[in-house]
Amino acid sequence: MSRVLAVAAFATCLFLGTVGVASAQQSPLVTAGMLECKGGPSVGFVIGSESNLTCLYHRPRHRRPVAYSATIHRAGVDLGVTNSWALAWDVMTPNGRLPRGGLTGNYGGAGSSISVGGGAASNAVIGGPGNAVSLQPRPVNGVTGLALAFGFQGMDIKPGR
Repeated sequence: MSRVLAVAAFATCLFLGTVGVASAQQSPLVTAGMLECKGGPSVGFVIGSESNLTCLYHRPRHRRPVAYSATIHRAGVDLGVTNSWALAWDVMTPNGRLPRGGLTGNYGGAGSSISVGGGAASNAVIGGPGNAVSLQPRPVNGVTGLALAFGFQGMDIKPGR
């Protein structure tokens, strides 16, 4: 039982740490919009997992969001089953603008999630064209299921349909 508590405490610290790092970063980046992603079930493979998400990028002063799809690959501790994902990020760029399709690319960073029924996820990632896009987690992030995950993750974003 003490191992479970130790792992849960470590995951909580990592989760709070990724949220803290994301909010503490002071950089010359400017908000270019918001990316919201949702996904279905995924199963942790103890040392990693993969989740597919459908995403909408909401640009300031535009009525129609731009569709993307994303695949998250996590390497680290990943135990349990996640029924659904709801993640959102502030999209940050050096000039606050992003051309159409500008989120397409590979991203990487640290991430963590914990859920018992409902839960939360945090994952700040950097990448995209020229590694110039930073995705900073928003408070609406959530997960449902019974799972504990923390480690490093890669995310591939492609244009959606």
